[in-house]
Amino acid sequence: MKKKKPFPRFWAGLAALMLLLLLPWIIWEVRPAKTLSVAVLDKTVTDESYREHKGLFWTLNQQKYRMPGGEKYLYDRDYYGNYPPENGLRHAERTLAEMPADTQLIYVADTYGLAEAQNADDTDAEAGVPANAGGQTPDSQEGGMKTVDVNVLEAAAARGTMLIAEFNSVAAPTLDPVRDRASALFGMKWTGWTARYFPDLTQGVEVPAWVPDRYREITGREWNYEGAGFLFVQDDGDLFVLREGQETEGGARISFTEAGRERFGIRPENRYNYWFDIVTASADSEVLANYDLQLTGNGRALLAEHGVRESFPAVIRREGTVDASELSFGSTAAPSAAQVSYYFAGDYADHDEYPFWRRYAGWPAFKSWFTFDAPGSEDAFYWDVYVPMMQKILKEASSVQLSADATGSR
Repeated sequence: MKKKKPFPRFWAGLAALMLLLLLPWIIWEVRPAKTLSVAVLDKTVTDESYREHKGLFWTLNQQKYRMPGGEKYLYDRDYYGNYPPENGLRHAERTLAEMPADTQLIYVADTYGLAEAQNADDTDAEAGVPANAGGQTPDSQEGGMKTVDVNVLEAAAARGTMLIAEFNSVAAPTLDPVRDRASALFGMKWTGWTARYFPDLTQGVEVPAWVPDRYREITGREWNYEGAGFLFVQDDGDLFVLREGQETEGGARISFTEAGRERFGIRPENRYNYWFDIVTASADSEVLANYDLQLTGNGRALLAEHGVRESFPAVIRREGTVDASELSFGSTAAPSAAQVSYYFAGDYADHDEYPFWRRYAGWPAFKSWFTFDAPGSEDAFYWDVYVPMMQKILKEASSVQLSADATGSR
């Protein structure tokens, strides 16, 4: 009788490996989808990269959140704001006022708008900093949060909708009356200062083109900075630099408070290497994370000279009520509905990539383990801080209970 050949170990190992690789995909596919009604506002879509909100949409789909009708969220379609022109036509727009009344979460990703002035460049548009020297907004700039936007936010908050905003949502070119109303919703106040860490401050590399001229106008000296450091810009046109190795020992690191660690369950010490704004938290809000600029004595003195605090909030949470009866434009929402807001003092959802691996259970943790915290890169912050933080916040948003007038209306 002929003996059967043993099953080769190679094929057994290959089958086990394939099963191991496929298992996270199978787990993701069989996991039931979750319904969450989300409205995203982005007025700064300058091209088809959609980078100002793409990072949020990746997280929504990786966590398998779906629209109330069961459709998945598409980053090039399912947002409010401006859309890239098609067939040579001008930018189309979809306003936040068109949002369904039963929206559970509004995420304001960016309201800077389309920098159409000749002296605006891509760096300015992404940053939300003034696109010319002196801090004045170009005449052709149509961006900023508008009265109609904050009307929608206040009415939604009165219904119990969770609100999230990040830089740049209330900074330039938003006007002061609108900024004040929006800031009250998010439990913060903008100081007028915006900053960014640059791996190379050399003129003509990454620093906005108007900065060296403005620096010469203010100080009477030439812009001769090289190497890494922070650029600070105020809305009135003032600016200064913190040099790495002189005024700072490294990039801005995010440090979660005890309340933040308890809420999100993370203890990262990552750099944050992109644009952020300097804000203060209101008395009715809670600071969940701060920025640490790793200042030297010279750095602390320079910040004090310009009236900037040494440490300032990165993540703020406000939990309270919005009384619909006090809204100036009127609302039918029930008064004093419980409501939660978050403010991120940075460009956190800005992410240029949209990995296929969103349909893969455990992929965020895998990327967090194998993405290194390199100077000048935003990837480690995205995977170590933003994604796990948003996982907890989205879960919180899915439990939002809206007032009776909002339910069932679309």
